[in-house]
Amino acid sequence: MKIIQPKRQEHSVVQIWHGTPAQVFPLLCPVRETDWIPDWDPKLVVSNSGLMERDCIFIEAEGSSDAIWVVTGYEPERWLEIYRTVPEATVSRFSIAIEPEPEGHTRATITYAHTAIGAAGEPVVDEFTAQSFAEFMQHFAAAIQHYLTTGRMIAAA
Repeated sequence: MKIIQPKRQEHSVVQIWHGTPAQVFPLLCPVRETDWIPDWDPKLVVSNSGLMERDCIFIEAEGSSDAIWVVTGYEPERWLEIYRTVPEATVSRFSIAIEPEPEGHTRATITYAHTAIGAAGEPVVDEFTAQSFAEFMQHFAAAIQHYLTTGRMIAAA
């Protein structure tokens, strides 16, 4: 048995989105994200409902491998948690907690953590800096805000 200290980076951000939790939460789904995130196209979604749900699994191409996402926590209009595994590289945890804000807005607390599980994952963790996360979250916020206000996908960057 080999036991090692984790090589891990975790970052969180709070965003205010222009839509109610009832409008926002359904968009946080591997199927619905194809409506508003440019270039998002999962290869496979395993779901009883056809949408996001607890134990939903979806797969995306990740370089020469596939990233496997598993929904481990799901409370509609409140919270979701997803683990993403790239074999021999990383295991990542992604969570969003949402709560209503005045004037029909939603407060979203987004947390993303990457843990290296192999040599291929170490550069991923090293490059997951506070700055890279902030930039990623700016694009994420711009995409969801654009969709919530226009009903259309933002142009690809």
